Amino acid sequence: MNILQLSAHFRPNIGGVETHLDDLCKVLLEKKFRVFVLTYRPLHTKAFWKIYEKNNNLEIIRIPWIPNMFYKLIGIPFLEFIYLLPGLFFVAPFVIFLKRINLIHAHGLVAGFVGVFWGWVFKRKVVISTHSIYNFPKEGLYRGFVKFIFENSDYNFGLSRQAENEIRSLVTDKNKVGNFTYWIDLKKFKKIKNGKSVLGWKNKFVVLFVGRLVPEKGILELLQVAKIWNNNISLKIIGAGPLEKKIESMGKKNKNFEYLGKVENDELPIYYSGADVLVIPSTHEEGFGRVILESLSCGTPIIGSKRGSIPEVIDKSVGVVIDINSKIIKNTVEYFYLHPQALSKLSRNCRRFAERRYSEKNAQVIINAYGK
Repeated sequence: MNILQLSAHFRPNIGGVETHLDDLCKVLLEKKFRVFVLTYRPLHTKAFWKIYEKNNNLEIIRIPWIPNMFYKLIGIPFLEFIYLLPGLFFVAPFVIFLKRINLIHAHGLVAGFVGVFWGWVFKRKVVISTHSIYNFPKEGLYRGFVKFIFENSDYNFGLSRQAENEIRSLVTDKNKVGNFTYWIDLKKFKKIKNGKSVLGWKNKFVVLFVGRLVPEKGILELLQVAKIWNNNISLKIIGAGPLEKKIESMGKKNKNFEYLGKVENDELPIYYSGADVLVIPSTHEEGFGRVILESLSCGTPIIGSKRGSIPEVIDKSVGVVIDINSKIIKNTVEYFYLHPQALSKLSRNCRRFAERRYSEKNAQVIINAYGK
């Protein structure tokens, strides 16, 4: 079977969707599928990229496009849609025809519309995955449009029960809606025993943030708290995004936190291993939080926001979920700093929790949908 993975975002762009697609392509190749990826050049990550790549049964086509617009439009759905639509829409039919695509797997609403349209034209099966919680309006043109997309696909996945229910509210046939769960490479993401020493973090209590540097991730709230919490607690920040320069500047003025810049995915395990706790202070409806899985696999507990799907991803055996405000963040971080035994108890559970819930076996639900 020839599968087309259709997505606005793919490596070397950095993000949870991009990493998931890498993992999905890897599993599909192991299962002897032929995989074609149609995407854009990196839209918000500065990285070397190629228009075309081929490696055995994997082919990647990246459409040259205007970069650095994504974050400017992310809060305006209509303009974001107009920005992301044309390249995928006009190139997709050539890929479907020339590569003899059997099934289109579209990621996100823009790719979903492209997949549904050309799937209807070419009579191809279409599967859609959403990676965010959209909070669709209860009525109006926008709701009608997304309803059209989901109604006309063959199967729809939401990346959580909350996302699944969001799609269910839009479609007549509830049997073509389900949820899927990210997985991680448990061989790559594992505890590195000397992580603190290698990083120079020995004898430090380290709070780690890994993610896009955008306001909705709660990074600014976290930075304000770092100024006032116990001086023996150090905040380390990994990521890239529009707030990068501001955070870098703030880091130079405050000894309690340090901006480490962008870190390649293969290098992240040592940072998770060197940290005492990972903080996910999202102020918006978080789709899933892939970094949570990576951190747990490396034995590092979580302090997460109650927003979105984060409460589905962890339980009290491996972390806590909190309301995001300065007082609660400060009190929670300082509690674990002052009670190392409580943190150690959570840490001992993390790896087993990840192995039980976030292994490669999670890919099977997607493969099953391909055959429905």
